[in-house]
Amino acid sequence: MSLIQRFSNHTLLELVTVLESGDDYTLEAKKAVHTILELKETTKEEIAEAAKLYWENRVEQNIRKMLMQGIKPESEILGEEDLKPILQAAFEKYRDKLDLHSIDTTKYWFV
Repeated sequence: MSLIQRFSNHTLLELVTVLESGDDYTLEAKKAVHTILELKETTKEEIAEAAKLYWENRVEQNIRKMLMQGIKPESEILGEEDLKPILQAAFEKYRDKLDLHSIDTTKYWFV
């Protein structure tokens, strides 16, 4: 079974995941995905939207690790100007989540 046959039934988001996963997939797999996207006549806008969705999910799930290790996401599809708002939104959610779990020391005299 060729890679094109293997990936041909995948959704657009799954295909974009292959492209955006860094070194998780081989160069041949990524070439097969590019071929499939061309055969399906997928527009750049559709691919970009799927890539944004992929990065929103990935960054939201890994924001703490990214902040602690200084990891900056690199996309094959999106530019830095597209990734920056995604990172900012994920950071805001993360910060709000931390605020929800913090203890208000003004309410407890024994602290």
